[in-house]
Amino acid sequence: MAVARSAIPYRSQYATPALAVEVAAGRAALEQDPRWREWGAHDPAEYARWARCGCGMACLQMILAARGWDPVPPIARLGRRAIGYGGYEARPALGYGPLLYAGFVDFVAAEFGLRARVAAPLPLDGLLAAVGGDEVVLASVSAEIRDLAPAPARRGGHLVLVIDRSGDGRRLCFHDPAGREPERARAVWLAREEFARFYAERGIAVALPRG
Repeated sequence: MAVARSAIPYRSQYATPALAVEVAAGRAALEQDPRWREWGAHDPAEYARWARCGCGMACLQMILAARGWDPVPPIARLGRRAIGYGGYEARPALGYGPLLYAGFVDFVAAEFGLRARVAAPLPLDGLLAAVGGDEVVLASVSAEIRDLAPAPARRGGHLVLVIDRSGDGRRLCFHDPAGREPERARAVWLAREEFARFYAERGIAVALPRG
């Protein structure tokens, strides 16, 4: 199925994205999100887990929507299914845990027929080549990319879906499932040098032929 990159839908890892601003400021808790049931969670605590670590499942939702899945399964349901393939720890020590790349690849192949590969390492030039062809990439970046921190404390730890590159290869376009404002969430364009400040040079490449 050929897909125009501009048509890839956006999904947030939060049921109520505006609440994430309040959570970050310490004025609210994720468990207070009134829409937690929409994420397929059994209770507010389970919703909070996937709201914290569900960036990979939100990226998967975007890919499935681009592939024509309707409706797209909710994040908590996807996460529970991914656990069975080793995509997450069933009982992580901190109550949530990162996406495990090899398990994710097995999960999406078995459940959705998607062709994916672990891309670690994936230097910036390799990322540009992948999204310039027939793949999109769940790229590991610092969560500080949403605020364009001038000196991020770390690289990696959060996943964004890199969907395209400019013709001259100088800019990358991505969806950030944790973006708090539209201009920092949907189809964000960054210069490659700026993206590199946050990028951990690893990720998961998923086949998505261009239109």
